[in-house]
Amino acid sequence: MELTKKYANPEEMLEGLLLKDINALEAFYYKYSGKLYGIIAVVFESHEARISVLQRAILRIWSDTNQYDPEKEKFFTWMLKIVRESISQEFLSSDIDAQSIYDHGELSKIIEPCDYPVFFRTFFFNTPINEIAEELSLTPFEAQKSLYQAIDNLKKHFAQFVDQ
Repeated sequence: MELTKKYANPEEMLEGLLLKDINALEAFYYKYSGKLYGIIAVVFESHEARISVLQRAILRIWSDTNQYDPEKEKFFTWMLKIVRESISQEFLSSDIDAQSIYDHGELSKIIEPCDYPVFFRTFFFNTPINEIAEELSLTPFEAQKSLYQAIDNLKKHFAQFVDQ
């Protein structure tokens, strides 16, 4: 694809996104949409939900590129935060049951059942760990340990998607 040659360099692509160059958006989509979709697919079984989250995330990345700060984090990490927020918005705007997502989705192959409730509340709804511990009758230490185990399992799983 000719567009990706023009924006093969991530810095050039980012500059093009900042300038709202539609060719940069096309190159971005070509380069990252599959990776982002793969991450979203781990959470949602429904193709419609996956597409909805992907569209929401890409539109937000496009409109908020000026908020990206390379001094704080890598571009891919920033995009993942937007994907996480888009997933949370999908949960809030629909009647999707969190347990059914775990039971029927890829997350059950990555995160242990005992770690999922802590992970889900923390990652998707930003619930404080102390509040989660209280809800689940855990000590804060147990809740943190559970969260770290879930994150460690996710890191191992998603290492294949992250550019080295």
